[in-house]
Amino acid sequence: MTTGCVLDVLIYVYDHYLLADPAEVPARRQILSALARKGFTVGEVAHAMEWLSVLAAGSQQAAAPEVPPVRRAVRIFAEGELGRLSDDCREFLTRLDRDGVLTPEQRELVIERTLALDVAEPTLEQLRWVVLLALSVQPAEDAAFARFEALMASERRIVRH
Repeated sequence: MTTGCVLDVLIYVYDHYLLADPAEVPARRQILSALARKGFTVGEVAHAMEWLSVLAAGSQQAAAPEVPPVRRAVRIFAEGELGRLSDDCREFLTRLDRDGVLTPEQRELVIERTLALDVAEPTLEQLRWVVLLALSVQPAEDAAFARFEALMASERRIVRH
């Protein structure tokens, strides 16, 4: 699967390190060496690490507040977002917002990080990976993560003609 260089690195890091027990995660230098051995360039790795750093910093700010849910406002996409995010991507984001998978702050972070990928028009698959990465770095977002997994499982069962 080719998903764009930054996302390829991020998926590798997610699969090999983000799911691991923190005590088992190697030092940053070892991770960088492993990525180089897998064929990722220094530029790709640096871009991916910067992308992940911005996500982590934004995740701290977008953490779900401890207040009861309120009726959500409608998200209007800006012209630049409309030009880069397909109808499927925008519909998926709206669904995640409506179903309470993402808070408005998390949704904005996902949109910003999706548009920061090194691709002209992110695909729905790429957007899904960004959501997965965003939820995985959020503190105490187990419920949202479970809703996202359930949503993905239900979409796999839908047969499209």
